[in-house]
Amino acid sequence: MTDQDRTPRHGDDARPRHSGSTPDGNAGDPRRFFADPSSVQEGNRRRRRRGPGDPTTTGSIPIVRVESALPDPTIEYRTPQPPQGAPSPYFEVRYRDASPEPMMRLNEPHAQAPVPEAPVTGNDQQLFASPVPQEPEPFYAEPEQPVAAPPVPEVEPTQPVYAQSAPTAPVDVPPAAEPQDRPEPPVFVPDILESRDDDADTGEIPVHGGAMPSRKKNRGILLGIGALVLVAVLVVGGLGLKWLGVFDSRTDFSSDTGSGSTLVEVPADAAIRDVGQTLADAGVVGSQRAFVDAAEGGAGVSAGFYALPKGISGKAALEMMSGDDKRVGRFIVPEGLQLDSKKSSDGTTRPGVFQMISKATTFTTDDREYGVTAEQLQQAAATSTPEELGVPDWAAAKVKELTGDHRRIEGLIASGAWEDIDPRLDARTILKDLITRSVARFTAWGLLSGNNSGKSPYDTLTIASIVEAEAQHEDDFPKVARVIVNRLDQDIRLQMDSTVNYTAAVADIDVHGESYMDDNKWNTYQHDGLPLTPIGAVGERALSATEDPAPGDWLYFVTVDKKGTTLFAKTFAQHKKNRQVACKNNLLAVNCE
Repeated sequence: MTDQDRTPRHGDDARPRHSGSTPDGNAGDPRRFFADPSSVQEGNRRRRRRGPGDPTTTGSIPIVRVESALPDPTIEYRTPQPPQGAPSPYFEVRYRDASPEPMMRLNEPHAQAPVPEAPVTGNDQQLFASPVPQEPEPFYAEPEQPVAAPPVPEVEPTQPVYAQSAPTAPVDVPPAAEPQDRPEPPVFVPDILESRDDDADTGEIPVHGGAMPSRKKNRGILLGIGALVLVAVLVVGGLGLKWLGVFDSRTDFSSDTGSGSTLVEVPADAAIRDVGQTLADAGVVGSQRAFVDAAEGGAGVSAGFYALPKGISGKAALEMMSGDDKRVGRFIVPEGLQLDSKKSSDGTTRPGVFQMISKATTFTTDDREYGVTAEQLQQAAATSTPEELGVPDWAAAKVKELTGDHRRIEGLIASGAWEDIDPRLDARTILKDLITRSVARFTAWGLLSGNNSGKSPYDTLTIASIVEAEAQHEDDFPKVARVIVNRLDQDIRLQMDSTVNYTAAVADIDVHGESYMDDNKWNTYQHDGLPLTPIGAVGERALSATEDPAPGDWLYFVTVDKKGTTLFAKTFAQHKKNRQVACKNNLLAVNCE
């Protein structure tokens, strides 16, 4: 199959491939020329197939051609070259200054005159036409009036143009014209240079002409942050080492007795290191570390106040603080204890709550004397307002009614241990502290939330104080509470010996004589109902028993021996028999047969 027999494909020219004439009349010219790609349609492009004799073809397979019009294989086919000095129609090279771009140009760069194109004639002007290079726009130059571009002549689409067979003469390119001097435009100075200092601390990063922002401020900020981090690390590390005791002094005194005295307070939940530092600051021990080493592995120290000598070893200080001899501001209120001291029939005197407070808070140190007296406590209890004493709302009316009598706060100080009464306080403040904390105990024991006795909180507290004084065994507490509640419900006088002993000069289990006839508001033999106030300190056991009395219909009870055995009766006849048991045991002597 010859090339003429080949079916034309898309893009092949429909004209004969090896015609002896060209559209422009150059017949017989064996060279091949191609028109400008921009003026020739895609479908009119020719596909050139190299001949067997093409010197640029390597490894070509010869093709046998039989037609007389085939091209001569000895003729070299080349792509037409543009005239010498003419710009390339395919690309344009523009040059720019390779020097570093400045932050700002104050002078407009000299414009280069356009290089004139080489003269071309005929169809070559269309073939080798190239765009005219434009003058680069200077940085920060004053805007100029736009210059209208010369009109570009429209080029009508033409048929492929074939070059002339005559050789093209070389064309000399004239040298580029020197740029003409023109007046300099006004210098444009950005606002950033007129109104702002490069080192001004504005918090913003200036940008000049598209250049990289200044790093001077960033470097200063980084150095500042690094310094702060270093200081923080050093501070934290130093505190950690100090907490571990690396810098602690290990000075320790050798004396076990010391000299003088000082008051030391140990707060609740204080660490051993804190206690050691407190002792060192007070001059009790030589250093914090001395006490910490002595207390290491021990049971610790109780919170409260201590009167300790100065200049003792850490071991001696720990031993003193482990006992009660050096404790101050600490005392224990037994169940049923009254505010005032009371003499007993056996000749002993039982100290009251006021006396115990005075003893616990009175001592002398090198700098001052501490403590309050029982008389000062009585005065504060009698004259202070309920608010000043911390009296709760459910007892305020009764306390206010008895203003002038210190016994009006009887029963409002709960029984139990009081570990940390501040001896530096006055009498009124000490009483307020005790009453406020006692109310918290009563509330925890269910006085306000778990009271099933049917009585008010103040009456329940009063009944519980009688239970404390009358019963000796915990199992009898709910029964005694039931007897009191039953007699109150039936409007029977209580006739309790404990209420008579409350005002008696001498307390006696076998009440007799004038005590029965003493007409005071606490004597239940002479008055109906409950005594005017509670008759002693109340504990948790008696209060819980009063809140939930045992079921029963007893109306009488009597203790029959020194062990505290108590017998209960529903009738007075049975009660009389029970009393005879107490008479036989020589516990009672009154009304015995």
